[in-house]
Amino acid sequence: MKTNYIFFIITFLSTMASCGENKISVKSPNDKVSVTIDLTDNQLRMNISKNGDISLSDCLLGLTVDNTDFGKGAAINGKVLEKTINESYPVYGNHNKALNHCKEITIPLNNSKISYQILVRVYDDGVAIRYIIPGAKDKMINNDNTTFNIQDSTLCFWADYADSNEELHKVSKFSELPEGQAIVAPITVKTDNGYQAFSEAECLNFPDMSWIKQGKGIKANFTTNPQGWKNSGDTIISPWRCVILADNLTQLVNSDLIINLCKAPLDGTNFDWVKPGRVLWQWWSVGAPQFADQKKWYDAAARLTWEYYLVDDGWRDWKQAGKDQWQCLKEVIDYGNSVGVKSIVWVNSEEMRDREGIRSYLTKVKEVGAKGIKIDFIPPATPEIMQWYEIAREETYKLQLMCVFHGCAKPTGLQRTWPHEMTREGVRGNEYQITRYDRLMPQDQDVIVPFTRFLAGPADFTPVIFEKKELRGYTWAHELAQAVVYYSPLTHFADNYINYLDNPAEDLLRDIPVVWDETIVLTCSKIGKVVAFAKRKGSEWWVGVMNGKEPADISFPLDFITDKASAIILSDKDNVPDTFARQEKTIQKGDSVSIQLQPGGGYVMKLKNIK
Repeated sequence: MKTNYIFFIITFLSTMASCGENKISVKSPNDKVSVTIDLTDNQLRMNISKNGDISLSDCLLGLTVDNTDFGKGAAINGKVLEKTINESYPVYGNHNKALNHCKEITIPLNNSKISYQILVRVYDDGVAIRYIIPGAKDKMINNDNTTFNIQDSTLCFWADYADSNEELHKVSKFSELPEGQAIVAPITVKTDNGYQAFSEAECLNFPDMSWIKQGKGIKANFTTNPQGWKNSGDTIISPWRCVILADNLTQLVNSDLIINLCKAPLDGTNFDWVKPGRVLWQWWSVGAPQFADQKKWYDAAARLTWEYYLVDDGWRDWKQAGKDQWQCLKEVIDYGNSVGVKSIVWVNSEEMRDREGIRSYLTKVKEVGAKGIKIDFIPPATPEIMQWYEIAREETYKLQLMCVFHGCAKPTGLQRTWPHEMTREGVRGNEYQITRYDRLMPQDQDVIVPFTRFLAGPADFTPVIFEKKELRGYTWAHELAQAVVYYSPLTHFADNYINYLDNPAEDLLRDIPVVWDETIVLTCSKIGKVVAFAKRKGSEWWVGVMNGKEPADISFPLDFITDKASAIILSDKDNVPDTFARQEKTIQKGDSVSIQLQPGGGYVMKLKNIK
């Protein structure tokens, strides 16, 4: 991935931010979003408005360090600096280029204890703040008091917090959330004027943050370190606390706010070797991979024209006459290379819990010919483990190994700094929908997570189950639509290859992209009910529709295509989950599509322009 920047302009000013005695205001580049930092009554607060209307008001700010709340007794201590950032850079995801355009102010503050700064960034689609406290070596960080207030009647889309970030998403009014409820980030809410989503960005040495319901808002919370933690560096630099502000669902899913808040790749780094792709995978359908079966899986991946095969947990037990597990692993990887399929290798994080262990173990993985690794069973995200993630990214970069985290914390945008971090789990996906563990995924989950978890970054949802006994409430069309709606630059497809080959959808499985140039959320979408995405790759459009637990009748115009297109359509058929109704026809721009969706049903359309 090339990281050449289209343009980058920074100017430092001390006069553009509007400053009163106790208030500092700054507007977004398009002047539609305004933030006011208010120090009235010696309490640090933030107010956010959009299009002249108050969006979030009276939001408390501040860190508590060594039992001192720096949000109280704060006063401005010098000039407020403003800079404008205006740059673009390539990304893998719902679109191919991110625009990072914002106003940033640095506010120098002090209280009776110490001098510090807060940084505020205002984008056309959101706001973020972070705290910087110098001279803080070994100081105890007790709490982060950042709060966003939410009206009681606001509809929230949320999940309980867990270390693995794999809980079910729910829909409820804010007033119905239990006081003290820990909530995974992002949490998304529907307002009178659009949508808001609250999360964090660039978390490097703080614990993984959740939100907790507290009074009339949500407050930053640290489940892994409830008593606080000791700062390890000379300066405390908090992650960004941020809110996405979107007028509609298309703006929401296309927001680059979280990755924009992370640093660009270091000068001199090169990621041209990073190659997204489709991944065939054995563990979900079969369990531990058997050495004798591996050539069949590589052959199937080659037939599907997929780029990768994942050798999952179990390879460490391989033994053949005169060969240990590493030699066996090299043999199957060599075979994959001979048929044009590259390899990703599963590893357990317990094998490499420090930099030396990571470097030593991954050097072996590199030497047997792997192109990437999937690191699993990562401990709860304390500050030390968040620093471990960064070491893992650094060491995998040095070895030119693409990286996938599994059983892990949520993403916070650091795939911008390290584009070889391709995806991560941190989601309740299809690994939960599995008969041998007697687990069943409610249909609501699939139609909420595109608007919650996926806002934080790509998710290893492992889409597309076709095995009949595993469907249990879902249809083939719904499962195939997962691969259109969800995004993951390395997409691990869940099912056995025997269910993909000679399937009516085999040609679409051969062609489906994993990174996109453009994404539109169709207006028939409703969070928690039905989701319909149109995505473009080059001149082709793909439409993916998934339904929740209630029957639904939807329609949408084909106003996003250029003129005339040939269409392949796969939809539900006769209430039989393990089959498709397949059509091929010519359509025109402006034609309308009407679909009757059964519970757990779906619809997929591939459109190719006719010149």
